[in-house]
Amino acid sequence: MATEKDENLAVNGRVELVATKAGTRKYNDSGELLDSGEIMATVSNHNIICNEGLLLIAGFAMDESATYDTGITYCEIGTGTTTPAAGDSAMTTYSTRKVATSRSRSSYEVTISTFFTAAQSTYAIEEAGVWGGGDATGVPASGLLFSHFLASFDNSGGNYDITITYILTVARG
Repeated sequence: MATEKDENLAVNGRVELVATKAGTRKYNDSGELLDSGEIMATVSNHNIICNEGLLLIAGFAMDESATYDTGITYCEIGTGTTTPAAGDSAMTTYSTRKVATSRSRSSYEVTISTFFTAAQSTYAIEEAGVWGGGDATGVPASGLLFSHFLASFDNSGGNYDITITYILTVARG
């Protein structure tokens, strides 16, 4: 039986930066949020899924190599203000990189959160990105830059803990 039209796939991401009063947001050892803390600011923005992110999805579908067998595992924050572009393979100005605090999936939506203490995020944060692939490690810019986005929040005084939450939705387009 033939289909009447082509089926398209839509992959969309969005990001949320939440600044909480330092020390008030609590997670357990499994990365589960126990206390949302005293929220001081929230910054939401769209993202660009980079070409490397599309390669990660395509390579994963083929089980092409060890490079493509690991999902999104790291988040970086930085101070660069250059508008993200599809061809980005690194952030403009790296500051801090951490392994994701929690990752979950509900049907076609993946949520990845990374918690940065105030001491780890004492910058005027302007950009962030999520990284994946088998080559992603704690080394800055290692792995594949899945998504790059602007997330402007001045934490140069180090008063706030920062949580970056990346939400990826896969749907029929």
